[in-house]
Amino acid sequence: MTRRTENLLGVLALLVTDELNAQPTIPALAGPTARAMLNAIGQYPNSSIELLRDAVDLSHPAAVRAVAGLVDAGLVEKNAGSDRRSVALALTAAGRREASRLRTARGRMLERIVARLDDDERDVFEQLLIKILWNETRDAPHAMQLCRYCDDKACLKAGCPVECREQGLPIPDGSAS
Repeated sequence: MTRRTENLLGVLALLVTDELNAQPTIPALAGPTARAMLNAIGQYPNSSIELLRDAVDLSHPAAVRAVAGLVDAGLVEKNAGSDRRSVALALTAAGRREASRLRTARGRMLERIVARLDDDERDVFEQLLIKILWNETRDAPHAMQLCRYCDDKACLKAGCPVECREQGLPIPDGSAS
């Protein structure tokens, strides 16, 4: 039988997911896969489709279709890759603007949710999130998947628990705030 804590976590996860999916956006970014791919290309510029497909947990053909939609929408450009068979993906100016807009909207929504906590509660909540995420990260592709929507600057500065786990580093301590 599921306990109340687990149910409450599931509800919070759905709240965040539903709000992320409800963000008004351009048609090419209507689905979460396209938004995740756009953000991943921004996080890992000039990466191949093969690397980026790990970030969004897609098969190669599905990743190719997702990228094609972003290219057709003028959000992503294909450049020469490391060999003749690969391409390096980068955001266009429009893609950078849209990725920034999506990260900002996500950040505001998450800030609104966490703002309900006082400073002490926020510190405890952050430590619990660090512990859970550090323990749940399985490997490098999983780490990329977990952080596919992140605005990673704040986490990387303070010690991202997902990246630390993936790199075999100890669980980070301290607060980023």
